[in-house]
Amino acid sequence: MKKIIMLVLSLSACGYSQVESEAIGQVKKVANMTEILCSRRVDVDISLGVMRDGVGSMSSQDIWLTVRDPKHVEILKKANETGKLVKFKYDVARANFCWKKKELTSVEIIK
Repeated sequence: MKKIIMLVLSLSACGYSQVESEAIGQVKKVANMTEILCSRRVDVDISLGVMRDGVGSMSSQDIWLTVRDPKHVEILKKANETGKLVKFKYDVARANFCWKKKELTSVEIIK
């Protein structure tokens, strides 16, 4: 019986709790992470508090996401260099061990 309960609990942790969530923010940092037990990965820090023309809110609300697609890494680095806003989508996993719970699925620079 304990094995069945453990199997059900472990399967309930699979999958995503949110899919295709969308936000707009400004890239603060693109970091190459080298964990001891996990493979290398790229994480991005995006500030959700955005100022436009000197007006807006400075937010302490940042979101850290894992980026798996190399083309997204290049877009994020370009946005970081230019200070432009990005519109991005992400998924939130129920459980992760080697990357952030939030995973970037798409990104575009807002012009």
